[in-house]
Order: sequence, then structure tokens, then C-alpha cells
Amino acid sequence: MKKIFVLLAIAATLSAVSCNKNNAGGKKPKDKEEKEYVAPIKVDGDFSDWAKLDATKVATATCDPNCSKTALKLVKVYADEVFVYVYFEWDKEQISYEPDVDHVPFHVYINGDGNTATGGFANQWTDACTDVMFEGSLYPDGATLGSYEPSIFKWVGEVNGSGWDGLWEDLGEINGITTGAGIEGKYEFSIVRELYPLGKLADTFSIGFDIQQKWDSVGILPNGHVDEAVEGSTELVNSLTVVTNK
Repeated sequence: MKKIFVLLAIAATLSAVSCNKNNAGGKKPKDKEEKEYVAPIKVDGDFSDWAKLDATKVATATCDPNCSKTALKLVKVYADEVFVYVYFEWDKEQISYEPDVDHVPFHVYINGDGNTATGGFANQWTDACTDVMFEGSLYPDGATLGSYEPSIFKWVGEVNGSGWDGLWEDLGEINGITTGAGIEGKYEFSIVRELYPLGKLADTFSIGFDIQQKWDSVGILPNGHVDEAVEGSTELVNSLTVVTNK
């Protein structure tokens, strides 16, 4: 976060210097004024600002009531040129903090280049194109919800393949890449685009999520359900497409 503010400050300073050289009065023409970035979401556990967003620019997935893993109820994703914002809700009767067992793992699976011919992890989505996975806990310090500070992994398995063990390269933690806050059953966090570990995050990308209890997935979004009338039908669907608002 500090890095972004520093870069913005530098850019504003350079722009002001250039303007002063070219204008005797030292004033910047209105058509060349720098537009100050104002974050549309404040990550503080108060979710009212989500209602102020243009709903047509928010990617949303809701739980299919007939699927087998129903703990993750809703997810919303909004991306602009600086951040990716995520809001989600879970079933409090299925998810709880349990001491000495786990701290409620939450995973984010990102197809960062927007290309379905790269990445993998067919275990949970039919497009199987995850490039990067975030693995963090919603209760990192005990029974109280904390900030989401995940470890980050790169898919190194077969393209569009499935599996888990030995198929993820541990990239460690990236300081400041995420910030999160929430209340029981509801949570929001942001991802700093500039810190995406595999270069530029595409303007159109896709993303998926799971929530776990005792290290077993009990909620996946997006999801679907088996249609008995369709041969080969499964609960798996494509990951959620997100288009950056510019």
C-alpha cells in the first residue's frame, strides 16, 4: 500500500513540475489535471460501500442450493486499475474456528493471464486454468477474525491438469498484497494488482474460491450441481470471469 501511495505522489510531483515549466502562471490546464485515485471500497468490515458500486461491473457467484458443498454462500468481485476487491459470505453453522485443528483455511485461485490454455487445477472448475493460488486463514490468531495474509503458490503441474501434492510451487508471502476484515459470516479483502506475483494481471481474468473446515473443502464458488438429465454432468463449472473497470 505504501508503495502505491509513493508512486502516486511521485507521479503527481513530476506532473506538477512539468506543468510549471510550460505555464507562466504555474497552473495546470483543466484538461491535463491528474485524476486522484479514490478507493471505491474501504476494507474495514463495514460492507455498505459495496451497495454503491455499479452492479453491472461486479462479478457475482451464488451457491447452487443443490450442490454438495454449500458453506460458501456468496462472492462478489470488483476490480479497478489499482485493486481487486472481494466480498464473500459463508454459512456460520458449517464454519467455525476450532482451536488446535485449523484456523478456517480460505483459498483464492486466480487465472491471472485470462488464458484458459495455461494453468491447471481441474479439481474444482471445468476451465482448469489457475495460475496462482492464495492460501490463508480467516482466523489466523485465534477465535477472532483477522486480516487475510496468505501464502502464495504457483501451479507447476500439467496444463489444465488436476491434483494437489507436488503441483504447487511455494512463492512464500508477499508483504502487503492483501488486506482483509470482516464479521462472523461476512468478509472482504483487497488484492494489490501491482504485487501480483506473475507479472501484469490481465484486464479480464477469472477467479475461484473455496472455504475449508479441518482442511476439507466445504464450500466452493462458483459451483453447480449434477443434472441427471445430462450425460457426464458434474457440479463443476467455469471459474468466475472478472472485467476490470477503467
